[in-house]
Amino acid sequence: MILELLEVNGGILSSYDDYFYGSDYIDAVRNGQVQDKDMVLMLSLDGAQLYRYKQSDYWIYIWIIIDLAPGLRYQKKYVLIGAIIPGPNKLKIVDSYLFPGLHHFSALQKEGLSIWDAFHNVVEISHLFFALGTADGSMTYLNGLVGHHGKNSCHLYCSTVGRHKPGISHYYPAFYKSHNYNVEGCSHEDYSYENPPVHSSEFYEENLWYLMASPNERQYKK
Repeated sequence: MILELLEVNGGILSSYDDYFYGSDYIDAVRNGQVQDKDMVLMLSLDGAQLYRYKQSDYWIYIWIIIDLAPGLRYQKKYVLIGAIIPGPNKLKIVDSYLFPGLHHFSALQKEGLSIWDAFHNVVEISHLFFALGTADGSMTYLNGLVGHHGKNSCHLYCSTVGRHKPGISHYYPAFYKSHNYNVEGCSHEDYSYENPPVHSSEFYEENLWYLMASPNERQYKK
């Protein structure tokens, strides 16, 4: 239906009120990554408090089936629990908790999930499509980057470097340098909003190789 609307209206939609109207999903359908019988899912990770005025006591990640109508997809019976990760300490290696679920998800992507269609009395094969990985403050556990107060806090992993006040470790994504501002490592020239720093997979891979070449744990953390 969405593809038909795009063809009729010259590639323009009158409204964008759901995930399926986004170009990422539409392109995935056009190139065959998502078939009619496939399921589209979203993973979401967040911390939760058992008691008021305390830090997060545990973390939980869930699966949301996006194929359901917006009025249904977030109802409790349709939210699938991925894992409950106990606290109270902060997560260190979240991959160890996410890996079992993602490994199973990957297997279903390759082999398909058998689903009995009771109405037609047939077994359908559905290949899963990972649409979104979401979180708020816990996003750093998913993407391996730093938080919004980090030196390189760009969520697209571009080369933007933040700035901080003298003696304070929190960085801010300030594009323009203040007058009479001179802080080591932060006094770089202004960035342009018209031509912001670009990101690339090559830049990410280069830094990843540098990280993995750390000779010991102290250098790795640094």
